[in-house]
Amino acid sequence: MSRFDRGRWNRILVWTGAALAWGTALIAARVEPNGPTESAQPSEGQVASVSPQAAMPTAPSQGLVILRFTRVETPEPEVLTVTVGRAAASSSPPAQAAAVAQSAPAPSSSGS
Repeated sequence: MSRFDRGRWNRILVWTGAALAWGTALIAARVEPNGPTESAQPSEGQVASVSPQAAMPTAPSQGLVILRFTRVETPEPEVLTVTVGRAAASSSPPAQAAAVAQSAPAPSSSGS
C-alpha cells in the first residue's frame, strides 16, 4: 500500500517539472547575453583587467577567467641524525634494581 495516492503523485510530478522548467529558464536568461557588445569583450591578445588587491578579477561577459597560481618553494626539512650507543654491561646490578629486589617486611600483629 502506497503512502501517496495516484493524484498526489501526479501533483508532485507536475510541481517538480514546473520548478525545473522555471529554474532552467532563469539560468538560460542569465547565460545568454543581452546584446552584442564587441567592445566590452577582450580580444584574443588582450587580458581582462585585474587589480592586484582584488580577491577575484572582474568577470567578462563571455568566456573564462583564468586564475594563475605561483608556487612558493618550500624549504627542505632538516635531517637530524641521532646515534645511540649501548653502555658496557657491568658486573654489579644498579642500586635501583637491588632496592626493588628486596622483599617486603613481614606483617606484624597488634595482638587483638
